[in-house]
Amino acid sequence: MILFTPVFETEKREPIRVPKYEGVKMGLEVFLNYKFEEFNFKYEWNNGVLEAEEKVKDSERYIIDNICRKFAKTKYYENGDSILPEADVHLKELGKYRRPDAVYFQKDQIRKQKSFQTPPLFIIEIISPSNSSIEVEKKTKEYFQAGIKVVWHIYPSLKEVKIYYSAKQVRICNEDDVCDVGNILSDFNLSISDIFKE
Repeated sequence: MILFTPVFETEKREPIRVPKYEGVKMGLEVFLNYKFEEFNFKYEWNNGVLEAEEKVKDSERYIIDNICRKFAKTKYYENGDSILPEADVHLKELGKYRRPDAVYFQKDQIRKQKSFQTPPLFIIEIISPSNSSIEVEKKTKEYFQAGIKVVWHIYPSLKEVKIYYSAKQVRICNEDDVCDVGNILSDFNLSISDIFKE
């Protein structure tokens, strides 16, 4: 008698990693100067409590690279503005200190270190399977409350980008669509194939 064992293909899941400092209470000054020794996580400060976020995976860094290279061809880049990976953003009015996957900063915010005084206009987050939808939506609303104008949510597994022009106005880009930043960066746009080109 021959026995067959059925094999089911499932989506590959990553091992669960537990962040060491999740929920730890810490003052902002201590947080800004603390050296976190964890490789897989970055920490954000939420009114004195640390929240862990996964860093951009090595397998997804090409996405941020594609975006930065395209931005380097704009008049904004020529004027000294930049899109910086995993940059720090202080949402002072909300008592939060966030570290999005990429942030657009104007020249003055970079050169004069004014990122604490004025929020960036544009933020990019790469959404992974470990991000809960409630967490993602809550953070997006916070960004708009703080004065950020455009937020991109990039979904590598879906080859899709959700562009938030406000907390209520969302555009979904996939297939042959072109992603933009509205009137914030007039000569900056990327097709889905540009973003996900390996």
